[in-house]
Amino acid sequence: MNNISLIIFTLSIQTSVGIFAFSILNIRTNQHTVTDHPLFILSVCLGLIVLGLISAMVHLGNPKNAPHAVANISHSWLSREIVTIHLFAVSMALLLILLWMDIQKGILFIKTLALIFGILTVWTMSCVYRLKTVPLWNTIATPLDFFGTALLTGPVALAVLNRFVLDTVYESCLLLLICSNLGLCLKLTALFVRLKVQRRSKDLFWYKTLRNKADAKIPIYVFQACLYITGVALFAMAFTGLTSQASICLLLSFCVILIIDMWNRFCFYDSFCRLGL
Repeated sequence: MNNISLIIFTLSIQTSVGIFAFSILNIRTNQHTVTDHPLFILSVCLGLIVLGLISAMVHLGNPKNAPHAVANISHSWLSREIVTIHLFAVSMALLLILLWMDIQKGILFIKTLALIFGILTVWTMSCVYRLKTVPLWNTIATPLDFFGTALLTGPVALAVLNRFVLDTVYESCLLLLICSNLGLCLKLTALFVRLKVQRRSKDLFWYKTLRNKADAKIPIYVFQACLYITGVALFAMAFTGLTSQASICLLLSFCVILIIDMWNRFCFYDSFCRLGL
């Protein structure tokens, strides 16, 4: 497997969904200062989708085979994933065009549609990996991890864009902080479930690869959990004004969460161990 292209693909799409979802929430809680989506935020979301799709094409190998990937939408989660991602991308592009042309009619409907497609995209993406022949992927940890990325990277990435690119500081929104902590809880739960599956596999001789890796993974999972907690703690400090160096804490939070999420996704693909049926 080309793990790097898959990591870029999944993280880019999930981060895009998170940024868009939390930008809607941010606007709802700051209606007196912000009337609609900044075009730059939508451009970043769309750019991340394009980056993800390009990475997916690289992983596919032969781009000419791409049309065949949607041929089995009634039975294949991969086909459904591709369709939902493109629907999300089209709705985002349409929303960007309407706002650029200052057309307000139908904006709310397009936003709602884009948000639904974004959520469906993360869900179908997680279902692609729920393979019965890959025990460590076929657990609740996979959707928890994928949705955790959207919930965790979304508010942090949005805060970075607002502060360093748009030079806009919104009022503190407790709901954003709660959602980022919810994302942290999903991430930690996913780590615990994977470790539990690996340790349980010690009793099953045909899980030899997982059995050999189980004990070695414990310190890694603990360290990853500590880094996730550190990233969220830095975000909380910056977002609630508990430090005079809010910008530095915010940037450090984004870097820590991004790096640990990439490392976590590397470990996810490294856990591939297909069983014979």
